[in-house]
Amino acid sequence: MARNKTSWPVWLRRVCQTAFVFAFVYLFLQTAYHPVNRAGRGVDLFFQFDPLVLVTSFIASHQIASGMLLALITLAVTFLAGRWFCGWICPFGALHNLVTAVRRGGAKLRVASSTFSPRQRIKYYVLLALVVCSLLGLNLAGWIDPFSFLFRGTAMVAYPMLDDATKSSFGWVYQTDPAIHGFHLTSATEPVYDVLRRTVLADLQPHFTGSFLLAILFFGALLLNLHRTRFWCRYVCPLGALLGVVGNNPLVQIQRDEAACNGCRICVENCQGGANPDSSAWKPTECMYCWNCQSACPHQAITFSIHVPGGRP
Repeated sequence: MARNKTSWPVWLRRVCQTAFVFAFVYLFLQTAYHPVNRAGRGVDLFFQFDPLVLVTSFIASHQIASGMLLALITLAVTFLAGRWFCGWICPFGALHNLVTAVRRGGAKLRVASSTFSPRQRIKYYVLLALVVCSLLGLNLAGWIDPFSFLFRGTAMVAYPMLDDATKSSFGWVYQTDPAIHGFHLTSATEPVYDVLRRTVLADLQPHFTGSFLLAILFFGALLLNLHRTRFWCRYVCPLGALLGVVGNNPLVQIQRDEAACNGCRICVENCQGGANPDSSAWKPTECMYCWNCQSACPHQAITFSIHVPGGRP
């Protein structure tokens, strides 16, 4: 059966995810070491909108930095509209989506791996453990918060690898100075390298002890998406767990037309969060509002609409 064309909400989500990934990269590059080592403004923007950092910091220290109050906006919108932040804003989630896109397997396998699993409750235990540690005055959220994990993985693993590979490649071209029909390749590469050196590459790239272990954890977290869609978001992420708790009964809820649905479970196959969009047991705590279920349904049996708190579609 032919599937629908991708709907406009899905395209809008993809545009938003791409924009926030570029925003993260831009802000990250402001922290790289250049001849004038001056971090740009707003480099901590994603952390300021992170309610996990807000909650654990307040519990551990009973103080809140003024900039972190922006996280209240995230909590307020999540309370009203559900766990939208994970599906539309989080740059780490967008990377998980990107890896998931290359995942292969038959429809039955994808449906089986996309159905809700009780093991998805693990992230709530992770959140509980972080809260308990914060109550004891030990704030460990920075170790596993998605923005902290992404920033650390980028700063200590991905960026040094890219920086070294880029410098080595351009250095090889400069040293060998290859020519094609009299045209020296360095005539094209050196201006490009000069721009990269001033804008992207670090003037002096430090290397970190423990980066190999972090590389295993960082790339391992991404590669696990080949086993389960958005594995980290479903099973590990404490921020996702916090947003799931806050947005457990949102105004925006799924509605399924029982008469139009034929039980093909294509919606489940395309679900990012394991939220069971094909049944009355839809789980808003797991739904990332990716709109994939609505877009993929060949019978237009799934829609999202606004419902009063306490109600059900």
